[in-house]
Amino acid sequence: MEKFLRACGKITAVLGTQWGDEGKGKLIDAISGNFDFICRFSGGANAGHTIVVDGVKFVFHLLPSGMLHPGTIGVIGNGCVAHLPDLVAEIKNLEKSGLPVARRVRISTRTHLLFDFHKKVDLALERARGNDKIGTTGSGIGPAYADKIARIGVRADDLLDPEKLRERIEKNFKFHQKTHG
Repeated sequence: MEKFLRACGKITAVLGTQWGDEGKGKLIDAISGNFDFICRFSGGANAGHTIVVDGVKFVFHLLPSGMLHPGTIGVIGNGCVAHLPDLVAEIKNLEKSGLPVARRVRISTRTHLLFDFHKKVDLALERARGNDKIGTTGSGIGPAYADKIARIGVRADDLLDPEKLRERIEKNFKFHQKTHG
């Protein structure tokens, strides 16, 4: 790690202190042309950042907005949760808008995966709160993080072993089926 840090030259962290509405994406877009790697270290695709350049709209949800700069590599880190179908759709939409990003995306093997059933659990938990709803987006991020903390989540490295992947998904799904119906 030390060798990696020396090779980087400089590292800048942009941190938010609210619920994500403080303008991090805009700042990252503004400074990212000076960096080789733009890394997301936490969060999911429940919000996003839209940038318009020369009348073309680019919408980012999970990928770092700094990927507008052609030399940058976008990293989805260990602390993120990723719904792979949504990530693929985001990449395709950016590419359709004329932004080649597919070859510049890296995903940590420790990134936790978010599945469709997480979204259903999220909505079921919100309904169960009745008048005490928290206003979730229903994107499954909370339940995916709960799985991470409970050590029952599925990580990107599980994709490398199909047998292990199947076993982990089945255990995870059965747990949620038993707990949430």
